Amino acid sequence: MADLDKLAQEVGALNETFSNDFQFMDALVHIEEAGETTDDDEIDELRDILDSYRAELPSRTTLNLERIRARDLAAALALTTLTQRLDRIKARNETLSSLTDALQTQIDKANNDANLLKQIKEAVDKATKTVAEVKSLINQLTATDGSVKEKLTALIEQLGNISTIFSPA
Repeated sequence: MADLDKLAQEVGALNETFSNDFQFMDALVHIEEAGETTDDDEIDELRDILDSYRAELPSRTTLNLERIRARDLAAALALTTLTQRLDRIKARNETLSSLTDALQTQIDKANNDANLLKQIKEAVDKATKTVAEVKSLINQLTATDGSVKEKLTALIEQLGNISTIFSPA
């Protein structure tokens, strides 16, 4: 792994007027070496150092080869950065897709639960209506013994109480 701080200092010390061609050549060699060993997380910093180098590079014909090498290295680093960013986007898209699938699974479960609750509510409603109808029938009994009528009414009341278990408070 390259020491980018030291490399930044070396490039920062370069000056178009006072630095000789060999200092520029050596600095480019060090930048290229750093490009081979730099972690993916530090590529942006290396690109900044290379940009500084290219900005200081004098327009002397003796440095034309270095100018070309620096341009090619800048393009390669830009491509590497772009590839990394695309990989991160792809990873996030895959995560998003998996989260969407998990969410859809939970939605399906909730819908199934809602359908089951709807069926239970319909059954409770039917039972409640049945209890009401039976109460009405018992109340219409006039010739029946009063104690039988009271016992039937009590029984129906208990059945009615069972349906209240399913009713929300």
